[in-house]
Amino acid sequence: MPEIKKLTGRAIQLAAFVSAIFLVNSLAALPASARPLSAAQTLDNERCLSCHATDQAELKTTSAGPLRGINRDKFGSSVHGEMRCIACHQDITDAATPHLKGAGKKADCIACHQELWETAKQEKLTAEKARLGVVVNNIETYKNSFHARPNKEDKTHVNATCDDCHDTHSFNVPPQGTSRRTEWHLTIPNVCGEKCHSDELEEYSTSVHGKQVLGEHNSKGAVCIDCHTTHGIANTSRDTFKISITENCGGCHAENLKSYRSTYHGQVNKLGYGYTAKCYDCHGSHPGDPASKVHPNNRLKTCQKCHKEATQGFVTFSPHANTHDFEHYPQVWIVSRFMWALLAWVFAFFWLHTGLWWYREARDRKAHKNHPERRKKIP
Repeated sequence: MPEIKKLTGRAIQLAAFVSAIFLVNSLAALPASARPLSAAQTLDNERCLSCHATDQAELKTTSAGPLRGINRDKFGSSVHGEMRCIACHQDITDAATPHLKGAGKKADCIACHQELWETAKQEKLTAEKARLGVVVNNIETYKNSFHARPNKEDKTHVNATCDDCHDTHSFNVPPQGTSRRTEWHLTIPNVCGEKCHSDELEEYSTSVHGKQVLGEHNSKGAVCIDCHTTHGIANTSRDTFKISITENCGGCHAENLKSYRSTYHGQVNKLGYGYTAKCYDCHGSHPGDPASKVHPNNRLKTCQKCHKEATQGFVTFSPHANTHDFEHYPQVWIVSRFMWALLAWVFAFFWLHTGLWWYREARDRKAHKNHPERRKKIP
């Protein structure tokens, strides 16, 4: 019996040894990204990029689809380039493919920036981290925006998240006044249009603004955020947006805004009512030519949306006519000059008449002249 026990014990030890060797060999055969981390290993950025970097020959594919590709250079130069991947992806605890998610927090731009700002306030570093405060203000604006509302088709998701516009792995807004800032500004229509607003992008690309930005690369041309703002995207059907859009247009078209304010439409709009015609009611949301609403071929149809009984003569009205532009509005210029001359002549005549009357009265008093006819009683 003792000998049998010894043989059994040796057999168990041999089986355990063989199993250990088999396990080691199996782990060695696995790709590096699929092996469990040892205590000495960490989830540093280089290890993450070994699977996710776009400079690889081919991104790995999992059962959930291809891995998200990260441009190594763009990430390194972004505002998040010095951060560790797991600082945001706290729920990832291993390098397996796919990852085994832990109890940590998922990547959340809003929560992360708000926590950092609270820490900065506690450490009294708000002046040094003023840019972070701007981000937090933008977050509050975003929360009240149309983008932050639940999507109609999928209530579990909002209309747009931070990453939809910014791409958190390459986000880097260049400083004001630099050529890189200009290049970044010109990409905004594509950022908004290619992923979400394709129909609007198509319309915009044929418009006056779109041709300047996309065709001529003119940084002064209007892009999406010039009209819709960056984070406070509002529902375009609400009066608040309808009223504010006029001011946004006027930021570039100051003279046109001034002349618009002189009209009935502009005065009602300034009082806070959104039912009268505004810039985009006549020019379209993404104005173009010759397909624009104010083109001579389309103008009557545009007016008839509000003025059902309008005829061809109705469109001769010039909503932006002013008394200073003889080249475009000669009739208005001539009439205004005539009215000024008439007004000046009338005032000059009556002031001269009154002055001469006062002079005569003064002269007669000095000469002690009497005017008995003034004392006559009226019968």
